[in-house]
Amino acid sequence: MDLDEAAQRLGFPETALKQFRELPTNDVQLAADAAELLVYCGVAERDRAEMLAARPDPVKHPEWWALTAALAASLERDLEQPLPSTGHTAWPVVPESSTQVGMFAWAWALLASLPRLLEVHRQRGVPDAISRATVAALGGVMGSHREIYGRPGVGLMPLWGPPLRFRGADYEIGRHSFTRTHLGLGDGVAGHLLMVHVPPTGPLDATVSEQSIAAALQLFPQWYPDEPITGLVCPSWLLDPQLAEYLPADSNILTFQRRFTILPLLTPSTPYEGDHEIMRLALQLDPPDGELTAADLAGIPQNTTLQRAFVTHLSSGRHFHLRIGFRPNTDRNVSNTLSNLVE
Repeated sequence: MDLDEAAQRLGFPETALKQFRELPTNDVQLAADAAELLVYCGVAERDRAEMLAARPDPVKHPEWWALTAALAASLERDLEQPLPSTGHTAWPVVPESSTQVGMFAWAWALLASLPRLLEVHRQRGVPDAISRATVAALGGVMGSHREIYGRPGVGLMPLWGPPLRFRGADYEIGRHSFTRTHLGLGDGVAGHLLMVHVPPTGPLDATVSEQSIAAALQLFPQWYPDEPITGLVCPSWLLDPQLAEYLPADSNILTFQRRFTILPLLTPSTPYEGDHEIMRLALQLDPPDGELTAADLAGIPQNTTLQRAFVTHLSSGRHFHLRIGFRPNTDRNVSNTLSNLVE
């Protein structure tokens, strides 16, 4: 079935899947050992059962089968490719009216690529502990999806990180995940960067964070010797200097900020872009379609410093922002901090 026809039948916006239009829609091999692979990906038992019961079928679910095949093909096409300097578009959310098959379709596309990804990891010398931590993003996003939306699956969340992990561009090493990406200047690729991410999995302990970064700077040159690392870049709400108005100077977040040079603020796509990011990632809440209203803010719990800071800041008419930090790779003799990360 044609991708556009399938998307239209399922109720997707016209351009939602345009990045996948030239990809095959009938050639995907869903894993026969899916239950075992889901355990490997850290998927909780309840979510495993729901996903296995929502396996797409080319006869029963031709539209979802076509979309699953196209997204799986995109992972194969981009396997081991770094993130280009022009960026990466998240996989789209599915219509809220989607069936369970639709809610899990993107997860099936990710799982279909797992055997090939693990083969690449073995060839590169990636330890199994790091492989497991990396693909556990699938289990993590399912847990967040259920927490935020009250529904099993992954379809209502815009998937940015998981596709990068399942195509070999992003790895989780200790507290952080790192995306291989190009440094682009006006005349093309000018170097290689590691993009640092902070998965919402617990406190941002300063020592654990530094161990993670040191390990990445040691491991990536071993796995990808043709990609010398110029520096680290981190795009995150965690780097918004406005947080210093609400958090102690010795807090984990502000300590993390001081490790980077914060670049000038770029014009956001919307004034509330950063607000939505904090709601999703830090507060584990479903943001509204537009700007938060007084009623939205009144519904946010006030149990933590960050929750209180968020409501106070937005109630004053201000917004939080996604900021970009840069840190050059000046230490060529990073200490050996790998033992507690890969064993």
